[in-house]
Amino acid sequence: MAEHRVASLSKIPEGKAWPITVDDYDIMLVRFGDMVYAIEDCCSHQEFPLSQGEIDSQQCTVRCRAHGATFDLRTGKAMKAPAFAPVPVYNVRVEGDDVFVEIED
Repeated sequence: MAEHRVASLSKIPEGKAWPITVDDYDIMLVRFGDMVYAIEDCCSHQEFPLSQGEIDSQQCTVRCRAHGATFDLRTGKAMKAPAFAPVPVYNVRVEGDDVFVEIED
């Protein structure tokens, strides 16, 4: 595993999707206060970018704009059909204003 500095915490908008690319991985960051979640930016149903979807800060989920599949930002678990397969999530570490994401080598 390799840790990559991907953003400044202060630059990530609160409760909004922030798409990034690290190596060849498309990742979506979502910040709630000082907590940042990192999830693959691709719906497991039909490979649509989750960063174009709707974030629910109360449920900590993202809803895919294409067909309504919903995923838990903490675990990647598919919460609502038509998706059944989970989406990969990545470990995040915040140090001061620096946000790091752990990616497989």
